[in-house]
This record gives sequence, C-alpha cells and structure tokens, in this order.
Amino acid sequence: MDITFQSIGTIHTPYLAINTPHQPIADAPGDFWLTLNPEYTSALKTLNTFNYIYVLYHLDQVVPPVELLTRSPWAPETEIGLFASRSPQRPNPIGLSIVQVKEIIGNEVTTSGIDTYNGTPLLDIKPYLQFMDNKEDANNGWFDTLPDKEHIIAHVLGLTHDHEHSHEHTHEHSHEHSHEHSHEHSHENVRRHAHDHVYDHKHPKHPHEHND
Repeated sequence: MDITFQSIGTIHTPYLAINTPHQPIADAPGDFWLTLNPEYTSALKTLNTFNYIYVLYHLDQVVPPVELLTRSPWAPETEIGLFASRSPQRPNPIGLSIVQVKEIIGNEVTTSGIDTYNGTPLLDIKPYLQFMDNKEDANNGWFDTLPDKEHIIAHVLGLTHDHEHSHEHTHEHSHEHSHEHSHEHSHENVRRHAHDHVYDHKHPKHPHEHND
C-alpha cells in the first residue's frame, strides 16, 4: 500500500553533508529553526508553553538499500537489528529529534540544535510531555551490555572524559542522509542566518536520532 506524506515546512540548520552530527546538540553553534508553510501557522498556538518538542522529518536523500542487520559506529563489533538502531537507512526514511523550543514568531520556531541537513522537509511537530514521555524505568538496551559502556556513552553525548583506554574504536562517521540541498529561503523576518561556522569534529557530539 502506498502512503503519501506532504511536507508542512522546512528545517533550517547550518549543516551540510560533511558536518552533521549524529544526535541533536543542545548548545550547537549556529541557527536552527523550523519554517512552517503559512497555512499551518495557527497550529502553533500554545506550542510555546512546552520546553521541548518532537520534530519528525523526511530524510529525503537517504536512498541506499535497507539492511536488516547493521552495526553502530559506536560499537562496530556488535551486530544489531536495524530496528534496534537509529540508523537513517530505514524502510521509511523518517527522522525524529527532540529539541528545545526557544522562540516562536509567526510561522517560525527557533530551536536548539537539530541533527539534520539544511532544507530537510518537515513532516510533523509534537509536544514532549514530561509526565508521559520521561520513563523512569528506561534503559540503554544493548548499550548496557558493552564492556566500555560509560566511555561510549560519553562519546555519544559529547561529554568530557578520559581518553586513556586500551579499547580502540573505529568510528565510521559517514552520515548517511546525503542531503544535497541548495535551498534559498527568503524570510520576511529580518533575521540573517549566516551559516559559515567552523566546527571542531575531533570528537563530534553525536545523534539522538541516528546511527547508534
């Protein structure tokens, strides 16, 4: 059965194919915002009462064949099922990120860092509710079985940690979204988004949503 989705707007980030992280980074440098199509502006009413939102989007340039077994860049020695990963190479290339709401003006939502390419089609926005979405008994799945779990999680979260360890990680950080966008968005809003940032990717802070 064919299923068709229509974009409700566009996601703007400073990221191109070479510098997108593997998870949302709250304090990432640069400007991040969602522009909704004008007809959806009224649907943003009271969204500013929430601190965080789910952002769903179409990974429109992810076209490689889907493999049901995969390996995380954080633990390449461990084979896992595709649905036990956050790889963007999925039967339906849908991305999901949780980001902070900073400001809403008209049909634009300014957010914290989101791990996707500039120009990504926006599919939906949903509020993150603390009493429903914060599960006290949540665990880390197969991450909890790794012998150097704490070190790997520190890498994923981009936390400062001790690098004096004997385990060698082979991090293949080729982000598979491959969004080649050259979108020119004209905003009536007089905000200029200059995205010529310099990033230090010696240890990138990696996705929420991608490539566990």
